Amino acid sequence: MDRRIRQILGQFNSKQSVNTDTYVNIQVEGKQDLLPINQINKVVNLTDQFNVERQACKSYRILGKIMPLISNVLFNTTGTKDCMEIFNTPLFTTNDLDKDQPYLTFGDSIKKNLKEIEGWYGYFNPVLTSATLCNFYDMEPKRERFSFIPDTTNIVNSQVKNWELTITYPFSIDNQHILVKNGLLIVDKAAVIVGGKRMTALGVPVFHNLLNGGTVRVSGTTINGEYDVKRVGLDDGSLKENYFCIDVNPDNVSIGNDSRMIKVYNGVNSKYYFRKFKKIKTKSNPIIETDDYEVFKLAFSETIFADEVYQFVFNEDIDVSDLVDNLGRPLSELYLSVIKTNSNGIFTNITSGIEAAHIPELVNGNSNTFINQVPVIQRMHGATGSGIPPTSVPLETNISILNDIFYGDLVEYNTTIVQEVVLADVHHRFNTINRETTGNSVVSGPRPEGYYYKAHNLIKIRDFSSYIEEGNQNTGGMPVYAQPLGDGRYLWRDPFDIGRVDINKGSLNYPFVNGSHYMYNNYGFQLKRQDPFDEWDLYHSGFPSDPIGNTMNKTFNINNGDNVC
Repeated sequence: MDRRIRQILGQFNSKQSVNTDTYVNIQVEGKQDLLPINQINKVVNLTDQFNVERQACKSYRILGKIMPLISNVLFNTTGTKDCMEIFNTPLFTTNDLDKDQPYLTFGDSIKKNLKEIEGWYGYFNPVLTSATLCNFYDMEPKRERFSFIPDTTNIVNSQVKNWELTITYPFSIDNQHILVKNGLLIVDKAAVIVGGKRMTALGVPVFHNLLNGGTVRVSGTTINGEYDVKRVGLDDGSLKENYFCIDVNPDNVSIGNDSRMIKVYNGVNSKYYFRKFKKIKTKSNPIIETDDYEVFKLAFSETIFADEVYQFVFNEDIDVSDLVDNLGRPLSELYLSVIKTNSNGIFTNITSGIEAAHIPELVNGNSNTFINQVPVIQRMHGATGSGIPPTSVPLETNISILNDIFYGDLVEYNTTIVQEVVLADVHHRFNTINRETTGNSVVSGPRPEGYYYKAHNLIKIRDFSSYIEEGNQNTGGMPVYAQPLGDGRYLWRDPFDIGRVDINKGSLNYPFVNGSHYMYNNYGFQLKRQDPFDEWDLYHSGFPSDPIGNTMNKTFNINNGDNVC
């Protein structure tokens, strides 16, 4: 094929010659044979191939929308400006509109000048001749201190982050905390009437997950043993998730610092523990980094309370390959974890705890020191001084985005149903340093009440079957995470394929594009104050007091007592 054949045209031989067609036999040779047609042509079902690649993919792109509900109702008392103390200055106490009362008292000045607009506390420019008369100034901390995009008003020519985002997953457990060791801690007892009979109600700080007619095992009391649950809740129908009633004379019941309850289901005791969450890995790093995401203000979007809505995007692909959860199962849950910063020294260190029911013993348990070991987020503070109530011992202190592992939630697990039930979520608490610092001003602290929020938000990536599989050591295909019952039998739930419909659970379906799963969710973010109704002894009622919430009265009554006959 490389040899070149040359033919001289006739016109070049003589003037009388003409060009004629010349025919040359050329043999075409090849060193390779074509594949048979039946081996290179195949009909591919695109739907099946798409599903194969989708189920095998372990890469996730996380993005979503944050819709905050935030207020600065707990604002600073002292400082150079934008604090409670400024209302006691001539700028605000001078009353030019009333000649009979040219000067206002401090209290009257607060009533006149302190305003609340859509949850944000502040004041209008008091200088009547000023061109900026209608300008509204937030009290400190301002709304910029709570923004999910960097604050440009905190430090000149700098951007200060108020919040950090990361992705975590259930990694390990803590079953030695006082709240969960050997069962749920019982913190209260009460005398109740059930079916006309006097019985005992026992209370726990978190959900007990018991039902009428269920079985509970009680220990560390004067009436240890197994009991039928006669009713849940107190006589007025309240606190059904926290109290359960057993048929025992309350005069014979005493509880202490090691009183416990355990739910018994199918003859098997449930286990209780805190799940600890760990930062996830990405395709490029063994652990997600602090700059692997971006947050933007969503254009033309705000909540009904006029708070700005934010869009976040994690730029790095989350890699869940080779990862298992705290039970050794394939990952089914990720979490968007939100961590508060100190906003350049404005806020205190972050601590964590659980949002507990308002049980009187949790508030008035100062004589029982073990009560303070219960990490009640509503009682947690860092203030010191005379008259300051004791603080609950937090689960974690000095929480930072630099941490790799966080407390996530408190769960109950029973081997016979191979399923975890969340009984309490972990919340994070903080306050401004100004409010927890003592001073000599008439409005100085300490004011222990601060803010708290739910720290970890679920991103479900897989569902487990609603059916429980059973096998033994000879069963083929039994997964490594199958739970032994102790009698040679094993139980487990199979993970569902993405997009599969379960009549009992519905369908978990999300986009699969460009070799990654795209998880888009809307997250409501609520920043709560610890004691808005003066229930936990943290509310500052001394003059000038913090704003207090008004409880809503019921306009009608509902008979919510249970039929226990």
